[in-house]
Amino acid sequence: MDIKLVDRGQEGELILTGKLDSNNAVQVGELFLKTADRFKDITLNLSGLKYISSAGIRSLKKLYMKVRSNGGELSIINASQNIQEVLEMIGYAEMFNLK
Repeated sequence: MDIKLVDRGQEGELILTGKLDSNNAVQVGELFLKTADRFKDITLNLSGLKYISSAGIRSLKKLYMKVRSNGGELSIINASQNIQEVLEMIGYAEMFNLK
C-alpha cells in the first residue's frame, strides 16, 4: 500500500495505491486519523486501489466519523467499478460522497 498526500489548504487529498486489507488497515487507519486532525475536508483518490477488505472499510468508516466530528466532508473519487459496487452494496456510497 502506498499513500501520497496532496495538501490543498483546508483540504487534503490522499491518493491510495495497492491493497487496503488486514495486513495494513491499522497503519493506514492511523494515517487517516492524523490526516483528519490536519485537514477539515478530505478526498480519497482510489484510482490506484486494487482491493479493499472489511478491515479496510472499517478504516474508511473511522475516517468518515472523525472528519464529520470535525465538521468536514469526506469524498471518494476514482474508485474502480468493483470498489464502487462494494461500497454501494453495504450502503456506504452516499455516506462517503462517492464520485
